[in-house]
Parts: sequence; C-alpha cells; structure tokens
Amino acid sequence: MCWSFKQLLHCGRPLSNFKLTATIKTKVKRTTNNAMSKLCLKDYDAYGFDLDHTLAKYNLVNQIQLTYNSLIDFLVHQRGYDPEIRTDVGLHKDFICKGLFVDTEKGNIIKLSHSGKILRGSHGMRMLTQEELVSAYGPNLIWEHYEHAREAVRARAGNQEFVFWENNFNVPGILVAAQVIDYLDKKNGGPLLSYRDILWKDLQEAVEEIYRFQAFGENSGYFFPVIKESTSKYYQSSSEGVKQWLLDLKQNNKCVFLTTSSHIDFASLTASATLGEDWKSYFDIIVSNARKPGFFQDHKPFLSLDGFNEHEVVDYNSLQQHGVYSSGNHSDLEKFISKLTGADKPKVVYFGDSLCSDAFPVKTLTNWDLILVLEEMEAEGYHPHDNTHHYWEPEERDRKIVRKVNLCVDEEEEAYLLSRQWGSFFYHPEADPLHDRHMNTFWGELITKYSDIAIPSMEYIAGLPLDHQFTRFDHSVDGSTDGFSPAKPKPLLPLVLSD
Repeated sequence: MCWSFKQLLHCGRPLSNFKLTATIKTKVKRTTNNAMSKLCLKDYDAYGFDLDHTLAKYNLVNQIQLTYNSLIDFLVHQRGYDPEIRTDVGLHKDFICKGLFVDTEKGNIIKLSHSGKILRGSHGMRMLTQEELVSAYGPNLIWEHYEHAREAVRARAGNQEFVFWENNFNVPGILVAAQVIDYLDKKNGGPLLSYRDILWKDLQEAVEEIYRFQAFGENSGYFFPVIKESTSKYYQSSSEGVKQWLLDLKQNNKCVFLTTSSHIDFASLTASATLGEDWKSYFDIIVSNARKPGFFQDHKPFLSLDGFNEHEVVDYNSLQQHGVYSSGNHSDLEKFISKLTGADKPKVVYFGDSLCSDAFPVKTLTNWDLILVLEEMEAEGYHPHDNTHHYWEPEERDRKIVRKVNLCVDEEEEAYLLSRQWGSFFYHPEADPLHDRHMNTFWGELITKYSDIAIPSMEYIAGLPLDHQFTRFDHSVDGSTDGFSPAKPKPLLPLVLSD
C-alpha cells in the first residue's frame, strides 16, 4: 500500500496505470563542479502550487495525532482490534519517520539506502540488531523488493509486498503498523509466518476509509468531521508576506495557478483557513481533483464547477481566467498559460511536497521546473536567520528579507519530524565510507534527481526578492546537495562544521 492522501481524496484507489519513464542511477558519483544554471523566479512565465503541506501549512503535531487516532478508531471499531492498541503518540514521536517501508511478509519496518541496502530496521516497535537484520535479509542487507519499491514509488501503485508512507498525511501509519505487528504477535503467542494478508488488508482499508473524499460532504468518518469542527486547531495561517508574494508573482502578465488533488470542498476549507476567505483571488486558475500524478500523464478533460458540483466538459480554449475547475491535464493547462501570458512555450515552475505525486512526474513528464517543500530540512538542524552559518555566501548573509514572513521554529513540531531512532531523512553515516556527506538514503536520492531546489516552507522563499538566484541540485551528480535553500541540513555539512 503506497497510496497518497491526495489520491484517496479524489478516487479512493491507486493510480496503478501510471507508467514509469525514468530510472535512478544507484552508483554513487560525485564531483565538485556544478555546471547547472541558477534558478530565478523572475525568469518564469507561470508559477504553479500544490495545496496541502505546500502552500497550506498544517499544525503538524495536531494533524499527526488526528490521523493516528483516526486510523486506530477504524481498526478498533471496524476491524475488532483491542482498544488497548491505542497509545499516546507523543510518547512515540521518535518512532515516526517519513519514508520507511513495512515488509509485510516479515512484519519488519526498514529504512533503505539509495542502493537498496537496509540501514536500520524494527520488528513492530522493537529495533532490530545488526545481527538480526543479517539473519533476516542476508549479509549484504539488500532488500529483495528494492526494485519493486523503486517502481512503486514512481507509479504510486499498490504492492502487497510492502507498505510505505512519504507524506505527512499518512506518516503516522508507521506507528500504527508497528502496533498492529506487536498486537498480532501477542495474539499469536509469537511472530507470524507472514503478516502480508492482515497488514495489507487492514491498513489499506483504514487509510482508504479515513480519507475517503465523499466523507467530507457526508460529514462522516473519523477524520473530516473533526477537522471541520476545529479548523483553527489543524491549520496555520499564511503570513502576510506569503500573500503579498503571490500577488507579486502575478505582476508583468505572469500566471499563478493552483493544482491540487483535493476535491474542491476540502480544498476550499484548507485554502480559506490558510490564505483567507479571499483565497481564490490569488490565482489565475484553480484546478481541484487533479489526480496527481495522473494529471501530468493522462489527458482527462477539465470539468467546470458550480459551487461543489462538476458540470460539462470544458475544452481548453474555453478555460477562463479566475475559473475553478476539476480534473484536467497539464498539457491543456499549459496551453491556457500560453494564451494568458502570450508566451509560445511558457516557462513554468511548480511547488510541491510529494516526491511521488509532484516531483517525479513534473521532472519526467513535463518541461517544468520543480521546487520541493521539505519540512525535514528545518527539523534536522539549521537556522537560516543565524548569519553565522558557514554555508552561506557573503552576499547571502547580508541580503534582507523584503516581505514580512514567519520564520518561527516550532520545537514540538520539529520533534515529530526528526527521528533519532531512525536517523536523518537525507543521510546515513554508515553508508558513506568516504565521509563526503552526499545524500545516500532512498529518498535523498530522489530529491537530487527530481527537484531543482528544496525549501523548508513557502515562508522562506516568499521573503526573498523575485530576482534571487538559487543554486540547483546537479542532476548529473548522485547525492548532490547543492539545491537546498537557504542552507544545507546539518547532517549534510562536512564533519568539521556539523559537530
């Protein structure tokens, strides 16, 4: 099960027909020369945005706790699990880590390197020793399902061999999976021969049910009624600087658009809570139920929206500025952008938080550039407002913030994003014999290959002038770390600077 929350909101099933068009090189190759061009927002004709966990920031601690409780409620009330399975998430926040895989056959949770080596593992909540990992997976510790995992991550297609979570909407599922494994062991009086059927079926159905998009309108289920009742508890308001930045992007005949896989009812709640009731005014066109990554591959027509109701098919020539639509495809959207801006081949940059639904399809199926929002950057250690940071260029240290943005650090939120138990999202020292601090985790490799720059949140980029020059990741260098802005996460700094 490797479905994203954003997919489940629109269809309740995986986009298993999403085809792969690129592969990742796993041989580590590094150089000190980076010939990649700079990225400057002023150079683009259009700016596209994902909504959830990109332009819209959640109160992450509350959202994680709600997701966890929703999953447990389903298992207890719908699948007959013992209520004692529920725990205080805060007591186990160090176990929660984005990007882990659940081996549904063995009941193990594993962290992978870019080459498929198992870096750390647990059986349920209990961390496994190196000897136990070798006993389970062999002396080389290469996971037999690694190639399938690479395919599944890019396709967002289900696979009963493993479960993974790569975004903050479903990452609490890793704690739920561990508890289910322990519950099954206790019930069985020892480890099961296989956990596949139970783990796959129960966890799949739990995620499907709590994020079933129809539940929002029905006001049913365990997730949506709670978030609708206490909206301010789960969302963070965007700063005035972000709002002004969106308006500044629209100057000089530029296009700003929103493309979200959320249905319009939930998207409206989210955007109103973060950008304000006038949220539609910030965009030249809004696309809901975009079915990413399918939006970038297939050619589904746009549907016009009357309130929350979808209507007739709209030809791309009929798309209207300030219109709100459903479904659609990136090719027709690009034609609309061309008509609006007057650019024959408009240069587009897209902002997203998902490596699977945003970064991979954008970088392999379009000519757009991709800016990745990674909250882990901030959690793993640096403070951009500290002008003593060793990796800032002198002119960067003196550059002033031109819009009033919110760069406050929430220490409790960081504690949920940073797992000392599993280690860095970007880097694992035992897999770096040369100690040159390149990205060498499964997900770190994807960051290098399928994004141009990475930022902790929209607040960081919104504070800078539009002519700011960003250094890109060098896609020709495996594990490149050049594209982090405003600075590299601490684990990727040379040892002498990170200690």
